[in-house]
Amino acid sequence: MLYLRVSEPAKSRAGAKRKSNVTFVHSRVTPLSLFSSTEFRATWLAELVSYFGDQLARVALAILVFARTDSAALTGLTYALTYVPSVLGALTLSHTADRRPRRSVIIAVDASRAAVVGSMAIPGAPLWTLCLLVSVMSYLGGPYKAAQLALLREILTAEQYPIGMSVRQVTTQAAQIFGFAFGGIISSLISPQLCLAFDAVTFFMSCGLYWTFVKSRPAPETSKRSRSVAGGITVLWVEPRRRAIFLTTVLGFFYIAPEAVAAPYVSALGRGPVWVGALLASTGVGAVSGLWMFHRFVPVHRYANYLPLLCFTAGLPLIAVVIQDGGIYVAMVAFAVSNALWCIQVVVSVSTLIELLPEDRRAQGMGTASAMNLTAQGLGTGGAGLLAQWQSPVVALSFMGAASALVGLWPGLLWLRTARETELPSPSKA
Repeated sequence: MLYLRVSEPAKSRAGAKRKSNVTFVHSRVTPLSLFSSTEFRATWLAELVSYFGDQLARVALAILVFARTDSAALTGLTYALTYVPSVLGALTLSHTADRRPRRSVIIAVDASRAAVVGSMAIPGAPLWTLCLLVSVMSYLGGPYKAAQLALLREILTAEQYPIGMSVRQVTTQAAQIFGFAFGGIISSLISPQLCLAFDAVTFFMSCGLYWTFVKSRPAPETSKRSRSVAGGITVLWVEPRRRAIFLTTVLGFFYIAPEAVAAPYVSALGRGPVWVGALLASTGVGAVSGLWMFHRFVPVHRYANYLPLLCFTAGLPLIAVVIQDGGIYVAMVAFAVSNALWCIQVVVSVSTLIELLPEDRRAQGMGTASAMNLTAQGLGTGGAGLLAQWQSPVVALSFMGAASALVGLWPGLLWLRTARETELPSPSKA
């Protein structure tokens, strides 16, 4: 395998232009080779257990709130609180991970979230208290994600980072599938509070793994640049390549459609509830197999070349649901392929953006992009649901798939135009 090494940019005699000396070298980076690093193993395991616990908690909260209120609206609102406040957290606190040692930020957030979720597990807690605690937990997830993505780049080299992101995507997909499944079983057979208590334990485990096995690194040398919400957007928008990748986060509005309308789609086909789980599970299978194939056949240094193609094609498989003869099986394949392309796009986008951001703005830039992605998915869930209610689930899925291709032309063409004019910056200087 080859990867692209870009050396320290050298100033020309005039001092105005910068050149990159580009060479190709052999790399033997594989997913398994990353696990030879103690720090990567620790961060991988910490994310696995905490993400698994989060899915348990989401299911438990939905069951707990519905059992108390018998209200689908309140149940949906509480579930939304596990996502929405993290957007505000990412926008307002991401810069903290550029001003403080990122390992320390992660440990502090994990310890805080363990205490918050542990309080939620107390039997008989009032509903308003649960909603408040859920909001706090979600809000803290914003700076955590920003610090985590930036710290992972300090642990892994530039050529290792894309592979590390692929491993992360597979991990979270698997944790989501099993977390949802076990969350329902444990909540039904024992109690939702047990799921919440287990989630608190996973945060303590994550905290201990970072404390014990991840080295303490000093905070980046911070500049006097803006640490406001506008500052995070500015650092992504001022440079055309960053802007193109930032715009790809909007596409989550369309790609989330399968998750949003899986239940009404299955009902429209006359299938039972068990097929909803099977349909959603197919997206995870697609992601795992798609990421493996992409890594197997595409060299790391060519990842960014596929960004425009991914922007255009990731949603197109959803149009296949109009084929009614294939029914649920065609939908499973369409959902799997679409989610695989989306996950690959995420890996390509994140691993490229991390190199394009200045080191002292990485956490803020990544946090802002993550916030936009979550916002787009949240709005897309509502939009797809409304469209399915107004027309039909088939119309909603096919429309979202076709619209994603049209909207994806914007970041794709912008990337093609600007990537030819510039070289990727040195990983050390970004």
